[in-house]
Amino acid sequence: MELEEFLEGESLTGRQAAFIFFGFLILIIIAALFLIVFSDLFQELIT
Repeated sequence: MELEEFLEGESLTGRQAAFIFFGFLILIIIAALFLIVFSDLFQELIT
């Protein structure tokens, strides 16, 4: 499957779409947790 066909979504199965959706969701959650954990460190660097 070529990348363009994959990104168009026409040949995507429900399982693949769910995998992509939850993959991005997990990535966003990890980024948010990273920011929360290191927010004190970032504030100290700014001030």
